[in-house]
Amino acid sequence: MQVACGDDPRTRAALARMMILEGVYWGEFWTATEEEELVGFMTWTPPHSEPAIPKDERAKVVGPFMQALTEERKKYMAELLSGEFPGFVAQCLGATGKHDGWWLRIAMVRPDKQGQGIARKLFEPMRRKAAERGEHIACSTTAHRNVAIYKALGFDLRGSRTFPSPWGEWEVWVFYQKP
Repeated sequence: MQVACGDDPRTRAALARMMILEGVYWGEFWTATEEEELVGFMTWTPPHSEPAIPKDERAKVVGPFMQALTEERKKYMAELLSGEFPGFVAQCLGATGKHDGWWLRIAMVRPDKQGQGIARKLFEPMRRKAAERGEHIACSTTAHRNVAIYKALGFDLRGSRTFPSPWGEWEVWVFYQKP
């Protein structure tokens, strides 16, 4: 998220680490490889798991990212993550919609491998798993280029919103796929 990180590559790296670790510690981490080389990955938070994460454990993972931010950005992110963003997601998915299904934390495909069906191959096992259990999958993105990708993967766009910040406006899109 550019708004959180600004132009600082260390902050972007801390954000990426946080998002990956959240999936590894409290969810599922799925990878795509070619000839034993990582070409893409996704992390998912299972239904009902996020609210159950103890605050001290969450602080260990989120802390390094928050420490990398300027004081102004820390304040903005704390307010955003505790109120506005969850409220918007609830508006799109229902009060407990984010927590009642699988939430995609992060999806990445190496730039030189994009457009080759890797994201689709990563999504298929989760789509099957969720469908077998009668659970939905959902996600959000702040990158406009991902809107068409999620739609092509069968997600329904549930809403979009432009958020103000001291560094400029940014948009978020929320997607849902029923079992």
